[in-house]
Amino acid sequence: MTKTIEKNKEQWIAVPVPDSGVPLEWVDAARAAIRDNKKASSAGRRRWELSGGILRCISCGRQMDPHSVKGTKRSKRYFYYRCIKHRREGNEACANAKSYRADELEGSVWEFVSEFLKDPQRIREGLEAMIEEERAGMRGDPQRQAKAWLKKLSEVDTKRSRFQDMAAEGLIAFDELRSKLEEVEQTREKAQAELEALNRHREKIEELARDKDAVMESYAGLVPEELDDLTSEERHQIYKMLRLQVMVGPNVYPEVSGALGGELGFCDSESSSLSRWTPTAT
Repeated sequence: MTKTIEKNKEQWIAVPVPDSGVPLEWVDAARAAIRDNKKASSAGRRRWELSGGILRCISCGRQMDPHSVKGTKRSKRYFYYRCIKHRREGNEACANAKSYRADELEGSVWEFVSEFLKDPQRIREGLEAMIEEERAGMRGDPQRQAKAWLKKLSEVDTKRSRFQDMAAEGLIAFDELRSKLEEVEQTREKAQAELEALNRHREKIEELARDKDAVMESYAGLVPEELDDLTSEERHQIYKMLRLQVMVGPNVYPEVSGALGGELGFCDSESSSLSRWTPTAT
């Protein structure tokens, strides 16, 4: 019988590997670009354009779950979105028991978004506003802060080594050593957390900039006929690049946020309300 114990990272030994020829920054950029990607659901033999967290319940914030039911004829199926929390946990967890006709809701969202795509300037303004908002969330100069936290990590390693040497020479008791090492560890964890937060902000800004360029180059300004020819997968990808989020709930018009913002309405099987939407750039 073999027992394996994982050592601390400080005890790991680096093993050189052959150079793949791919720059590290390319790999990091590719990982960042697909980190939050979720494939559009194909449940029920169709592509659900608003799946993957785009469509959410206004009552509880959870994502809406694709759902299909058989009609009276075997070949006929009806497709809906419904709150995943209400479906799993009932009315006490979420009061949104409404099911939304997928074709009508998806059509209304696409009408809203495609209207913006015909006006590239409004799309650009919305995406640039998101980038500026992300930059504003970074306190002070990110590069200077990163250098400061890296310096703090170096100081932590020096302190740890010095305290261990003092204990080995009998200059401090082991109880005191344990206390000092705990303080050092807390400082190290804080420095690493701050560096990771700065890195996430940087990656998100870079990802937003890449998606802005992709939307502007590939989709913004297309004529109506070209927009109508886009597949469900392409529409879903556009929504993800625009960071689109649609909140739905009973007795309210769906609310759109992300690079675009506004209200849209649609006619469904449970209501004869007039379809309407009022787009506004965020």
